[in-house]
Amino acid sequence: MATRIRLRRMGSNKRPFYRVVVADQRSSRDGRFIEIIGRYHPLNDPSVIEIDADRALHWLMVGAQPSNQVRNLMTKVGIWERFVAERPSAGASTASNRDRPVRTKLSKKAQARAKAAEPVEPPVEAAPALESEPASVREPAAEPATQEQPVEHSAAEAAPDRAETEASEPTASAGPDEVTETDTAGADVQETPEG
Repeated sequence: MATRIRLRRMGSNKRPFYRVVVADQRSSRDGRFIEIIGRYHPLNDPSVIEIDADRALHWLMVGAQPSNQVRNLMTKVGIWERFVAERPSAGASTASNRDRPVRTKLSKKAQARAKAAEPVEPPVEAAPALESEPASVREPAAEPATQEQPVEHSAAEAAPDRAETEASEPTASAGPDEVTETDTAGADVQETPEG
């Protein structure tokens, strides 16, 4: 026989109180029970939780399964911790049930509507994961562009540029009608009058 430790509703309309009972799993909520082991009055301020610890531990040891609400009440009173201390395997199985995420169930029509409402984005190539690399290997993030500073070249850097331009152009003496100007690179540029 599978036994459950659960609540049995008592009281008048809109004024409930509950008895904590050990009952056969197949019996109805307010039907036959084996033993009353406590009571719970949620409407009192503060709420009353009285559970016989010895009898509750006895039934837990022989295999009675508490409902979720009764397990919460036993945790508040301290009975559940005593039971888990005696049987660590019982605490591990209930902890995994409590930590399970709640899944929402949608009908097929609702799933289709949600899928149609999602914007379609083009696939993006995956960038290499930077988190797997240590911080010393990562490249620093690009800093935002600020006002550009004028680049000043020394005379030694400008000299090779002049040599290249002078070597590529034939040298000719400037005549009286020609005006010589210097461009930004420092090379002489000759202008001839148009005629």
